[in-house]
Amino acid sequence: MPAAEPSSFVQLQISDGVAEIMLNRPPLNVLDIEMLRQINARLAGCASSSVRVVIIRSLVDRAFSAGVEIRDHTSGRLPAMLAEVREQAQRLLTLDAVTIAAIHGLTLGGGAELALLCDEVEAAEDTGFGFPEITLGAFPPIAAGLLPERSTWPRAIRLLFGNTVPAQTAKELGVVSEVVPSETLVSSARARARVLASFSGVAVRGLLRATRGARAAETMGRIDRAIEVYKDVIAPSGDAQEGIDAFVQKRKPAWSHR
Repeated sequence: MPAAEPSSFVQLQISDGVAEIMLNRPPLNVLDIEMLRQINARLAGCASSSVRVVIIRSLVDRAFSAGVEIRDHTSGRLPAMLAEVREQAQRLLTLDAVTIAAIHGLTLGGGAELALLCDEVEAAEDTGFGFPEITLGAFPPIAAGLLPERSTWPRAIRLLFGNTVPAQTAKELGVVSEVVPSETLVSSARARARVLASFSGVAVRGLLRATRGARAAETMGRIDRAIEVYKDVIAPSGDAQEGIDAFVQKRKPAWSHR
């Protein structure tokens, strides 16, 4: 199995048709632009007919990922960050392999979006799943484009309005496939991957192209519209900057509603 370079936050291992992408930026796998680039590079490394299943999981104890780095939402960094999350969505929606997110602990914002982009989501019992961006004067553009097809709208909007829910509730909402004990999360995801990898690779590729792939252009269209709204409405607003400042200063935001 190839080892990741020492400076990498994202490791990739491939064995018997199953790839594991492992997030390792303690303490909470906060996704900065460099880490997003590394995830996309690892996904590119899975774009081979020899890879039939991809597991995305965390190597840190407390989180799958607590979301995108707050400083990467500032004007100078925002375009690069949005480009990386868009590429992530494009790659996961068109990959010819089944994708499994094995999530635990904090799974928030961009981390929850990463899980949502996968075909199956296995969640440990200690998972907290949600999108807190609205409390910071923003919204999650990938989730805004994708969540309504994963859940009914009245349920989806509750998540988009900042509710963080436990694993079982996330399953009831349709965004988690299975809830498992925390200690068996990795073994459960690997067992599921082995089952999926045992099927005909041709049949699986065909199924994915006929389903997820057939919807990819429409889904990306919604995501692109959400990103444009984010750029046009959120990014230049005073409230977006106030949300960032309040988070960094650990205080309650004072909204101007502009």
